[in-house]
Amino acid sequence: MLKRFFIFLTLVSIVCGAFYLSSPKETVERAEPVWPVLNKDQVDRLDVCQMDNNCFSLVRRSDGWGVAQHGWNGTVEADRKKVESLLTGLAQDRAFRCLGRMAEGAAAEYGFDFPRIRIASGGGQELTMTVGADSPSGEGYFALNSKEERSLFLLDKDFVQHCEFPADYYYNLFLLPGQPAKVKSVSLGHGGSFSWTLVRKDGSFFFTFPAPLSGKKASGGDVDMFLHSLLEVPAKGLVATDPQKEGRLVLNIEIVLPDNKVEILEIFEPSGEEGHYLARSSSQNGYFVLSDEHFEQLNRKAFAMRQRNIVSVAIGKVGSVKVVQGNQTFTGIKSDKNWINFVDKKPLLGIDMSLWRLNELKFEAEPAEKLSETSEKVMDLELLDEQGAHVVKVSFYSDPELPTGQCWLSLGDGSGYYPVSDKLLEDLQGQIPLRK
Repeated sequence: MLKRFFIFLTLVSIVCGAFYLSSPKETVERAEPVWPVLNKDQVDRLDVCQMDNNCFSLVRRSDGWGVAQHGWNGTVEADRKKVESLLTGLAQDRAFRCLGRMAEGAAAEYGFDFPRIRIASGGGQELTMTVGADSPSGEGYFALNSKEERSLFLLDKDFVQHCEFPADYYYNLFLLPGQPAKVKSVSLGHGGSFSWTLVRKDGSFFFTFPAPLSGKKASGGDVDMFLHSLLEVPAKGLVATDPQKEGRLVLNIEIVLPDNKVEILEIFEPSGEEGHYLARSSSQNGYFVLSDEHFEQLNRKAFAMRQRNIVSVAIGKVGSVKVVQGNQTFTGIKSDKNWINFVDKKPLLGIDMSLWRLNELKFEAEPAEKLSETSEKVMDLELLDEQGAHVVKVSFYSDPELPTGQCWLSLGDGSGYYPVSDKLLEDLQGQIPLRK
């Protein structure tokens, strides 16, 4: 009897063990939903709507990104850095947490009846992000997404505010593409025909037009400033203006980039409007809005682009200066890299700065062959090297017929008399201890 009982227990144990081993495993609850992120390389389009209005699209193009919107014929070239910044944000999990399932009919409670912003991606990855009201705690914004339907999330406030810029925020407002250092040539005209052309050679720009300036070197600083204003200063805005109302063509600019790619900018003065100009670019749809100041930075005549420096002196090799004003003569010498008065050996300040400004001095108009009868010599300035050999001599002349703030400068070499700013002359008169 006892033996039969043990046999029964053994059979029961075997059956129970077999049932346990063959039974399904215990169900594991799904982890809390996670806010989905974009693979930005797969996204070809972003559709953006604010408050279910003000909708536009960012569309990937072969040459970058475009902004598509109502009222525009074609897409506007987008600022790639700004689009990339948005994509980078969407490629990160910016949710604080999942708040659970949203109840039926509760959309308005969380601001989803009129979403703050809605962004839908297309291409290799489709995802819709809908942002509603901010949370009562002020910590973030309620949000939904198409991957975790009805799961309510709380999104980072800074991230949401970064996503709700309007369409015009993404416009590329730079007048022409390209980098100043890559420009091969630049031409400018007034009203259609070109006034001057500069071509880069061995790192510097030289005139090829007009004929009288052909081969002459352009001012490096002025060219740099012009290209900076043309390529690196953004316009005030961009509008879809009717071409019939663009006004009178006042300036036209053409640049040649590597691979001989040509880009063109035309600037118009709107009829009956003041305070701004409109510009049409070969690289952008619509019309740029330029300020008066921006226009003036671009409106440069050939004379203003010339290298107009009169003197070029190696300052470190100058050993003494000699000044003659009327019947007075003064000599300053360089001793141990400092300037001193030759007579009393007292230190002189500002001589090196004056020599630097002499190198930077530019003529303000074409030189004259001779002076008028109203001119009068004011000062001679002679520079000598450390061995006392002549380096250069310049003479300053006053003339009431010149514009205020100008005087004549002559090198005494027959090159003519140059109208220059009289600021350097005034500074020299203040530095040199001549008798009153």
